[in-house]
Amino acid sequence: MAGWRSQLRNDSPDIVGRAMMRGGGIAKRGMGQALKKGGRSRNTRRMNRLEELGRVDAERGRTRKGKRNLRAEKRRIVRELKK
Repeated sequence: MAGWRSQLRNDSPDIVGRAMMRGGGIAKRGMGQALKKGGRSRNTRRMNRLEELGRVDAERGRTRKGKRNLRAEKRRIVRELKK
């Protein structure tokens, strides 16, 4: 008995999913060398700073001192992004 994939391939194209018709998923569609080899793409320094800025934006300062610290941290990150 044949497997379910070969059975799907023999069916009409409207039943078969797009990925099956095209012959693969993300890794085979040319989404970058890292994905083709099975690795992961690396974050750049700027991406890390932007992620950190988002975290600081989402954080809430509960006390006056906490708010001041968050403002200072946000200023520091923005200055690093401008470099």
